Amino acid sequence: MIEVLWHGRGGQGAFTAARLLGAAASLDEGKLAFPSFGPERRGAPMCAFTKMDEVPIGDRSAIKQADYVVYLDETLLADGWEQELKPGGVVLVNSAKPSAAFGDSRIIALDADGISTELLGRPIPNTVFLGALCALCDQLEPIDGHAAIRAYMAPKLHDKNIAVVDAACAQAQLAANNFGEVGTVDNAEALGATDAPLATEASGAAAVPTPSRAPQRPDAVICTLQPGELDPQDFAHTTCFSAGHLVSKNAGWRNERPIIDAGACTGCYQCYFYCPDGAIYKVSPEAAAAVASASEAPTAPTAPTTPVAPVAVDLDFCKGCGVCVSVCKFNALSMISESEAMRS
Repeated sequence: MIEVLWHGRGGQGAFTAARLLGAAASLDEGKLAFPSFGPERRGAPMCAFTKMDEVPIGDRSAIKQADYVVYLDETLLADGWEQELKPGGVVLVNSAKPSAAFGDSRIIALDADGISTELLGRPIPNTVFLGALCALCDQLEPIDGHAAIRAYMAPKLHDKNIAVVDAACAQAQLAANNFGEVGTVDNAEALGATDAPLATEASGAAAVPTPSRAPQRPDAVICTLQPGELDPQDFAHTTCFSAGHLVSKNAGWRNERPIIDAGACTGCYQCYFYCPDGAIYKVSPEAAAAVASASEAPTAPTAPTTPVAPVAVDLDFCKGCGVCVSVCKFNALSMISESEAMRS
């Protein structure tokens, strides 16, 4: 039996990947597969598994160790990961870093976000790892991944996702050729020489707007009951929060973050109203003026003032759901990947 563990976050398609892998493995006569998964809030860590065998699968319980452990989000690869891996097993992780950077020959890195963004226009890594497993697992062939996509995805998604599977197969096979030789082979150079080209500004991709600088949001305070009796009015002021206001940081869930094009923002506040977690806040005219003044070059007093949007995003609490982008009618908000944000 071949067992696969899927680690991801709600919204990355790990459930779909577990189901597609099970379908791909069961299409040939005599092969059986059993995927298991459940619902999770967008951005929340989740786990799914797939079992594949050529005989009936009687044990449908969850698995603790697997032949392949897939991390659709690099941030979920934490200390102790090896406890989930069977002897001789392989870890696949969504990362733009070379495999050698992880310092363990059992880890293969694939830039799944990059592949999917290039071919799908969005960082959806699930079918990338479906393709990788079709290349690495003896019980699967790329054609099985193609058939599963045609059988279980909408027709309009077939061609692009099949292209993703093929691209992932090629890169996974290249990575497998260097598997077990971390430290003796320059995997970064080897992988970089034949990686699929990704969209860049030079290739005609739309330029990312520069985020406007906004005043720092006051730190959220988690209030606790004080000893002794409190006046009801004081009690309310120390224990109540406005609707949607979070009191624990959850930025670790985020794969993408919103950025604001201050020049396009009209101050309609729809993003502020619709943000489910109160992560978008208003910027006062005085604070905006202070930031704009500080951003002017001291040697060029006549330089144009840098625009500052009347709203800003508290990245400590934003989970990257994209609701703000969907409700903005003026295209003043867009989503960029966390890795791209860190580079800028």
